[in-house]
Amino acid sequence: MGQAKTSFSSLLAEFQSLRGQIGSLFALAGVDPTKTREPARDLGISRGLAWRLTRIVRESDPTPAVTDLPGPASMTKFFDACRARAVPEEAIAKAAAAFERFESVLSSCTGDRKTLAMMMVNRSPVNAGNEASKARRQLFDGACGVWGVQAQTRFVSVFVFPSPDDPDMLNAGHVTGFVGFRRLSPKPWPLSYEALHTATGDAAKLLKTPLDPEGADEGQLQLIKRFCTPSLPDIRVVESGSYKRFELAAGPVGNEGLTTCVFGTHLRHIYPRYSETPDTAGFMVLLTTPVERVMFDMYVHRSMNMEAPPPAQLLDRLAFPHASPESDFARQSLPIAEAPTLLPAGIEGTLAPSIPWYTNLVEDVTTRLGVPITDFVGSRFEMSFPPIATTLSRRFDLRPKP
Repeated sequence: MGQAKTSFSSLLAEFQSLRGQIGSLFALAGVDPTKTREPARDLGISRGLAWRLTRIVRESDPTPAVTDLPGPASMTKFFDACRARAVPEEAIAKAAAAFERFESVLSSCTGDRKTLAMMMVNRSPVNAGNEASKARRQLFDGACGVWGVQAQTRFVSVFVFPSPDDPDMLNAGHVTGFVGFRRLSPKPWPLSYEALHTATGDAAKLLKTPLDPEGADEGQLQLIKRFCTPSLPDIRVVESGSYKRFELAAGPVGNEGLTTCVFGTHLRHIYPRYSETPDTAGFMVLLTTPVERVMFDMYVHRSMNMEAPPPAQLLDRLAFPHASPESDFARQSLPIAEAPTLLPAGIEGTLAPSIPWYTNLVEDVTTRLGVPITDFVGSRFEMSFPPIATTLSRRFDLRPKP
């Protein structure tokens, strides 16, 4: 019994690794796996094969898609199509090796794909949030018309680790931004807010340095320019009470003003690592822009022995618009069906279908922080059409010092 469980876990781990390699091939081929028809045309493969491969990459929970993985002959067609798109042979060989490992584990675990499909039938929970997602979609459509802005993806990525100069304190790499932001009216719009509060809701001093230290002012220094489009969007800094607001200046509407904007800072001594009394460390993102998807990743250093993904709360900021003590969060929370999930280890596990260059961003940030991705345990929370006038929060408990 124990061996079968281990083998099945190994099978899913190999699938996640292969999924990351397939996603990399799509990126190198210049093919968007979030589309449903274009990949078949661009790669010159059948629609059925393209659908199966793109589903493996684009699903936020890819585990049920393991049964869609094509067989050896079809994967060979995919690799040949990538060669025709001038994808480097080294990348194709790496993906082919990952596929061979998956096939080997599949053979020892279930014997064949038919048996695997039967094993997977009852493993995927029914999406209890379908009706809530429909309601949020309607709210998104209306909010776009009222506020005159929209975006494809809002993301937050936090990397928490002990401070090198004081192991009893925590540092964090904090990265956030928008993919596919567009104005529907030519007005400025806040893309990011910055503040630090204690558990009682009091403002605290924030010590930060830019992850990308090139720039003439704080707005430019806040950006990771390599991943911005345009590379230097016009960001204005506005201070309001305990918050600092980073606004995209007024500009063209529609696709003419389409913007991808990535902010990144290194936060130093942001929390104590230990606490003798009940306390938490956490990060929050104000959701004030209508977006199709929000993604909140947390990467916590392995030395902190996190037992489960830090949970997520969606806080009502319509009825409770101001900063408040953490003790009030429970009554301010809105019900959500979504929950954070652990990410597979390694850079392949960071694959984000809605952000094709996300793994490159993670590599860039961890290199700048001087902490490799293998030193973190990652988890992800995703929600479609999150309601605005809310705050998305993820927190974890601080433990007594051993």
